[in-house]
Amino acid sequence: MLDVSTASVNELLEIAIKAEMEANKTYSDLARRISNPLLKEKFQWLAYEENKHKEILEKLYKTLYQGDEPQVPDTVDETLLPSIHIDPSSSFADILHQAMESEKSAENFYANLSKRFEDPQKKILNYLSKVEHSHYMMLQSEYVLAQDFEDYAEKDIDKVVT
Repeated sequence: MLDVSTASVNELLEIAIKAEMEANKTYSDLARRISNPLLKEKFQWLAYEENKHKEILEKLYKTLYQGDEPQVPDTVDETLLPSIHIDPSSSFADILHQAMESEKSAENFYANLSKRFEDPQKKILNYLSKVEHSHYMMLQSEYVLAQDFEDYAEKDIDKVVT
């Protein structure tokens, strides 16, 4: 496992870009699969946010490395930035729990990486950390609902709310 305090900054940024790309894909896939319109919208929003994070990181990388393009790895160190793994037996609550863990790891990753920088890069990474925390909190509220209502992700909310 890489150590955020000692690994090369360019490698960490490249890994973060890849993690944001994977999160965007996962949230986009979930948005397509979910029938609950409110949840669909939330996952579309998360996908949009993760894509914006990728763009911010790419710009940061190019600023730090005189316009060089990041060499995005094929995979992400799962112990550093875990992704969401969906299989046929995954419950919606399980998926949300994995997403929460992924967002929490990203929050900690950016907070720790920010310690290696001065402003303005430090502020950018702290901002990303706080946004990942907001994602965690939103997913946590959905997780509570999913535990209480087994078929929550599949409810046609327009018919439930009168």
